[in-house]
Amino acid sequence: MRKGTELLLTPFYFGMMELLKKFFNRITMVNLQSRLVLGFLIATCLTGLVATVVGIRIINENTIAEVQRKVQQDINTARLVFDYNMASLKSQIQCVALRTPLKETIQSRNIDALENLRGLIRDDTATSEDCVGLDMLAVVDTEGTVLYRPSNPGARGDNIMWDVVVKKCLDEGVPQSSVELIPAEVIKRENPGLSSRIEIPIVKTPQSITISEKQLSKGLVMRAAYPIIDDELNLLGALVGGTLINKDYTIVDKIKETVYHDEKYRNLDMGFATIFQGGVRVSTNVMTENNQRAIGTIVSKEVYERVIGEGKEWIGRAFVVNDWYISSYAPIYDINDTIIGMLYTGILEAKYRDMKQFTVLIFLGITTLGMIVAFGISFFLGHTIIERIRILKKATEKIASGDLNYQLPRDRFSGFDILDDAFNNMAKSLKDRDDRLQRVFKQLTRTERLAALGQIAAGVAHEINNPLGGILLYSSLVAEELPEENTTRGNIEKIIYQANRCKEIVRNLLDFARTPAGDMMPFNINNIILTALNLVKDQSMFLGISIETDLAEDIPDVKGDRSRLEQVFLNLFINAADAMGGKGKMTIATEALSRQPGDSEDVVFHDEKICLLTSPKTVKVIISDTGKGIDQAYLPHIFEPFFTTKDPGQGTGLGLSIAYGIIQRHSGFIDVESEPGKGTTFIISLPAYIVEGIPIDDERKEIMGIG
Repeated sequence: MRKGTELLLTPFYFGMMELLKKFFNRITMVNLQSRLVLGFLIATCLTGLVATVVGIRIINENTIAEVQRKVQQDINTARLVFDYNMASLKSQIQCVALRTPLKETIQSRNIDALENLRGLIRDDTATSEDCVGLDMLAVVDTEGTVLYRPSNPGARGDNIMWDVVVKKCLDEGVPQSSVELIPAEVIKRENPGLSSRIEIPIVKTPQSITISEKQLSKGLVMRAAYPIIDDELNLLGALVGGTLINKDYTIVDKIKETVYHDEKYRNLDMGFATIFQGGVRVSTNVMTENNQRAIGTIVSKEVYERVIGEGKEWIGRAFVVNDWYISSYAPIYDINDTIIGMLYTGILEAKYRDMKQFTVLIFLGITTLGMIVAFGISFFLGHTIIERIRILKKATEKIASGDLNYQLPRDRFSGFDILDDAFNNMAKSLKDRDDRLQRVFKQLTRTERLAALGQIAAGVAHEINNPLGGILLYSSLVAEELPEENTTRGNIEKIIYQANRCKEIVRNLLDFARTPAGDMMPFNINNIILTALNLVKDQSMFLGISIETDLAEDIPDVKGDRSRLEQVFLNLFINAADAMGGKGKMTIATEALSRQPGDSEDVVFHDEKICLLTSPKTVKVIISDTGKGIDQAYLPHIFEPFFTTKDPGQGTGLGLSIAYGIIQRHSGFIDVESEPGKGTTFIISLPAYIVEGIPIDDERKEIMGIG
């Protein structure tokens, strides 16, 4: 049987070999252009087939990987936003504790001095850009007994050592913060106005876990405590504050805005964010069919067991409202590392599904179209290749004759562009080398000149000081020996006057070049502004700019680093000039704010309120320009490092972030107001220097976590 099969296959085998032999012989007999066409067609068909199979598989894998990466990135971003709000709460409590006379109040038990703290309690869930709104605030002694509760002034004298955050703060003497579950009756005592936000009915949903309660009996609270320490580093008590997350949509809406930019796809929200208390939604932007936030709905049993039960993240598909979303859940821990809730983000699956289908269709269409037009292109390319060979031969003859300026016309269609570029680069190499040498020489010369100028500036200043000293010494001696009526004495006094002017110029040059020592000294802020303004107002960029100053005469001193604050004002002046393009008006004004009865209505900015808690007086600097302004979308990010609205190469984006850091290190605040086309205004608030105030030494700063 086997032998018979071999006899049948042998003629077929030899026949196929003969056909292939004739086929290849015919190919070798045709001209180069025809062989190129045939080879290109065969390669295109095979490549198209393989590319289609492999491409569809890669598209599927990449789409899945992209969705998973996006979801993981979204939940990580949500964590950052959540942690940022916690850190902001902790910083605000620390700021209020340090800038409010809590030590004296606790020691004297004069509770009336803390009435200003009531202004920090928000009336609703609104939150400003620079701070977290406070729902509850309390001052306690070392035993945890409430001395004053701004959110409920009538409730005092109770002990809150049951709060782990407060207990750890008082026991360890260091700031503490965490997310905690607090019973509803305790929250109502902290702030009776929170009752409506705590009473959340529980709504069961399909496949959800079973919860016996009909209504939540606890609230999810961001809690922070900061120790109050006297001048002898003795613990006097703590300032405790918190924000109720229940029905506060600030965090989830910020996550949605940050991660999904309020994007919609097919009239559906591109993504959602939710905070769970246990397995119940207490803050979310997931909307029900009635266009209400899905507060009180319960998570599925699968997710609950994975996240709450096992403490692991869960990523998967979930049907939300009316479509499928790729969802991610992460646990939320309290201060004892106990899981008390979940953080959720979800992204619409339809967009990525449609993207995958669209990409596959485009890929198939391009492959098919490429195969259809391959035949015509192959003829054109074959002719072009032959033609380019002739052009290259002519070009080599030109180069051989010494015409180094000869350049080949670049032909992208023939596929010879790489060879054309190589040929042209070869022809230009000698000239380019000379040009590079000239540029390098100029750069070296400029570098050496700048280095020499630096050395000359220091050397000349020091060397001039010596002869100037001699001139002043001997001219003064001559002046002393001459009588008042001698006419020569007047000339000698002119010499002394002009020499002193030179000495002052040299001293200013040395002061300008010398690295600032960084001493924190009291000074008048008007002098710093005028010094910085004098350095730039005569520069070319300010020639077409009108500068108006309205500096208050009776302004109090501030304490700080003169050179650093001068750097801030220089940066703001130069930015204003850049924004105005050399034409416009820059206004600089200073004023003093004081904490007096009835003045609170005049204080508009939250920054000024905080500064006025630090010191009875605050110095305010306003720098305005009539430039192009800043887009509202950029304002929240203007102080971020590496963020700039200038053209590429015109700035690193560090100037305003450095200015922000300098002002913060001076216990001050910097804010900005701007509208496109209406100019920009920077507002700087600095606490005034109080002579009788006792500064905090370095040891206390380290213990209290300042600086």
